[in-house]
Amino acid sequence: MLKLMQQNIELNGLSPQVKAIVLDWGEAVPAEISQPIDIVLAADCVYFEPAFPLLLSTLQVLIGPETTCYFCFKKRRRADMRFMKQARKMFDVREVDDDSDRETYSKEQIFLCTLRRKMR
Repeated sequence: MLKLMQQNIELNGLSPQVKAIVLDWGEAVPAEISQPIDIVLAADCVYFEPAFPLLLSTLQVLIGPETTCYFCFKKRRRADMRFMKQARKMFDVREVDDDSDRETYSKEQIFLCTLRRKMR
């Protein structure tokens, strides 16, 4: 997938501003990822329950005060909703409801939302 993402970035002329990189959840964020991050795209990350705490800790590092994370997941099990319950404790989570394709992917139990750092 990484090679496909890199090709997509190049085809769209975004190479100077956008970087595709592998993140190992729960480990230090690589130095090549500059802070602050404007946008995080995360899709189909919710699938292995033992890794949920690692994913949440990585998102906490990546999502700064001005960051928007577009987070897409497919509800496969009850545990997936428990992940989102935990995410709601840490982030301001809002379902994207103005997408013209929402009705189509909702039928497949696919959800698209934004995650932002909670302001205290």
